[in-house]
Amino acid sequence: MSQNTKPRRLLYLDSLKYIFCLIIFWTHFTGVFWTMCEIRPDLRPELQLLFCPPLSILVDSNLALYGFCIISGYLASFKKISSLKELILQLAGRYIRFVIPFFFINTIAFLIYYTLGFPTLISSDLLHNSWVSTFYNHPYGIDELIMASLTMSGTLNGPLWMMKYIFGGTCLIYIYNYIKHICTSGNIEKTSFVLAFVNAFAVILMVISFVYPPEPDFFHLVLVLIGAVMMYIDKFIKGKTKPEENGSRVFDIIFLIVALIPILLDAGGLVKFISPFVSKNCPELLPYFTWNMYWVIGFSFFLILGIMNCRFLQKILELSVMKRLAPTNFSVYLIHFPLICCLSLKLYVLMVNRISYTKEFIIITVVTFTALFIAAYMYELTVGKLQNRIIRFLVNALNRI
Repeated sequence: MSQNTKPRRLLYLDSLKYIFCLIIFWTHFTGVFWTMCEIRPDLRPELQLLFCPPLSILVDSNLALYGFCIISGYLASFKKISSLKELILQLAGRYIRFVIPFFFINTIAFLIYYTLGFPTLISSDLLHNSWVSTFYNHPYGIDELIMASLTMSGTLNGPLWMMKYIFGGTCLIYIYNYIKHICTSGNIEKTSFVLAFVNAFAVILMVISFVYPPEPDFFHLVLVLIGAVMMYIDKFIKGKTKPEENGSRVFDIIFLIVALIPILLDAGGLVKFISPFVSKNCPELLPYFTWNMYWVIGFSFFLILGIMNCRFLQKILELSVMKRLAPTNFSVYLIHFPLICCLSLKLYVLMVNRISYTKEFIIITVVTFTALFIAAYMYELTVGKLQNRIIRFLVNALNRI
């Protein structure tokens, strides 16, 4: 899903996306076996600490999901589009880059359903988890497979629903980049006013969409647009600092703090320290300091912005082990939920009431993590390569039109 125009920082952003994908996987896994259960299974208190601060940051995928959206918008912002034909081709190519992976993973889920099967319904009853029963819960037809792939929606996709918002957001950024090119290539006095109007209109529309979204998940599209805002803020920061200051030790420390504070707040700092302090000293402000999506959006934004300007964090994310794992980030995202709903739930059904739930949880966790790394690597080498070849072929065919 990468862009043709890649900034130098793509390596560490790939690593960050990989970490985000692992957090999303762990959130869904623990959602199946603990956090989404109406009646919590009998898990030992030591393991229940996995779901308490600060580790609670790993079982709430919002930070990772919002960050994934913002990075997608940030990378899309570097796409320069100078003609209407190029815009149309880029939009069509973007659609192909999303739909083809969807088709392949939906086909795999479709085949699993009619061969190995997804024991989501029986597991839902055993785990007292109604959320699990909403996936892979009815016979799928070829028509549903095709429509789920073309529209990037439907239960066959599992929790991949947010990809359609990333697609929509990046397309809007492409359109904005084309409008910006038109505005900056003509009469400066006239076009500057038009561009200022377009920017103001875009900001107002984003704010309205946050406050009054047309449907509950629509704000994920706006998160992608925030990635474009981040690009301009990042340029502003680098443009306002001298070359010797940009990347200095002091500069690194400042943005290390910018990146760490959101993590500390998201890992319990807001609920445990900030909210009680505000409640005691300024109770009238408490509604603004309670947990909500706006706080997490801010956490994701400043975490990414801090990493973008801190060489120390970039070097960690560019370690050789991360360079080897990071390219599989999208494969991890695609395959993780069918893997959980097939392999993990089948293991659970086999072991239920035979051993303690704590032992079941440990065994299933180890097996699923191992299988995820192997399956993602194999998917990347096989299906991933095939889908990328098809994408390249179709995109090249478009460009020859």
